[in-house]
Amino acid sequence: MSRCGLDFGTSNSTLAISHDFKTSLIALSGGSPILKSAIFFDSEEKEHFIGQYGIDRYLEGGKGRLMLSLKSILGSALLNEKVAVCGKWITYRDIIGLVIKYIKDTAENQLNTELTHVVLGRPVRYHDNNDSRDKLAQDTMELIMKEQGFKEVVFQFEPIAAALDYESTIQNEKLALIIDLGGGTSDFTIIRLNGKTKSIDRKADILANCGIHIGGTNFDKDLSLHAIMPLLGKGSIVRGMNGTKREMPTSLYYELSSWHLLNNLYSIKNINAIKDLYLISEQKHLLKRAITVLEKKLGHYLLQAAENSKIKLSSSLSDHIDLSQVEHDLQIFITRENFESYCQNLINGLKKTIGTTLRTAGIDANQIDSIFLTGGTTQIPVVHHMIRSIFPNSQFVAGDVYGSVGKGLAIIAEQLWP
Repeated sequence: MSRCGLDFGTSNSTLAISHDFKTSLIALSGGSPILKSAIFFDSEEKEHFIGQYGIDRYLEGGKGRLMLSLKSILGSALLNEKVAVCGKWITYRDIIGLVIKYIKDTAENQLNTELTHVVLGRPVRYHDNNDSRDKLAQDTMELIMKEQGFKEVVFQFEPIAAALDYESTIQNEKLALIIDLGGGTSDFTIIRLNGKTKSIDRKADILANCGIHIGGTNFDKDLSLHAIMPLLGKGSIVRGMNGTKREMPTSLYYELSSWHLLNNLYSIKNINAIKDLYLISEQKHLLKRAITVLEKKLGHYLLQAAENSKIKLSSSLSDHIDLSQVEHDLQIFITRENFESYCQNLINGLKKTIGTTLRTAGIDANQIDSIFLTGGTTQIPVVHHMIRSIFPNSQFVAGDVYGSVGKGLAIIAEQLWP
């Protein structure tokens, strides 16, 4: 079997195969099919490590460079920029290629066969309202896949793949809204499903496809900006040369809250710039923490703490965020209500996109038979409640949170290459 479906995600990735429309996910990370889309370049070992293992090595004090949310770079000017890792200069495109190579090699070793044909998932929009960057992102991924040995590469929207995974479980016809809320993007597809259909061409069944560049990392970012960054000086006051007062520049805090920008902050030049601001700060203890974060390269530690708290608040009403690596005994008490207030703009953006999807399809919310949910962001209670408020009469179906897209892509691969 030389075909597969690959869901290369902002936060997590999966690879699946299908035979007689029975799908299975390949173990990519210590027996788990869910691989963290991360790579750590260990400057001491002169090696790179993929997934959660790489994250753990870095957070445990490993020297080197950790990179996450690489999918966010697709279509941007950063893609062909060279960075120094393990004593050599390579581009971000090459770094994404290393992750793809790991996934492909790991799957081939388990399947004992070469994978040459792949259906690769893509968001409805890599970039909102920018067609040229959207096309560049897909073209780049196709090039990367072929550089890593895939001979045939076909793209499919991730929510359509999730729809086909759902369709494999039903018998009757349904008008479904597929909601795929991932790490970097959220996608919405309205589609007619019928468990007896095995047709490859489903264009006539798709009523609408809409997407927005909002995902789980945006929720991490908002939590970080509102709860953590004020403890590092966000919103604090610095004095100008003429005695005027102004707030600390916000760029530092936005970059500290963005996975793919963190490594750019650790330069001597940038640290010295923050030290200059420390001298004119009215709240020096806050800027001292910010300098500690930069000198100890703790940006990933902070964002991991924000992500962990977001996950904890999905099942608990409150949490304590431990920041003791920044300062002894430093911690934050946060409630679910706090978190939900921080993320209201994101919720509104998702709600607006659902409305656009319904209008594009030319239907009302009460005409939707079922809502199929996949992607980690669907686990956030306020997101789930917002969707239910729009579709009070629809059946809600929980898919494989991290695996539905990959399995649907594998079904398409089996249809394309029997």
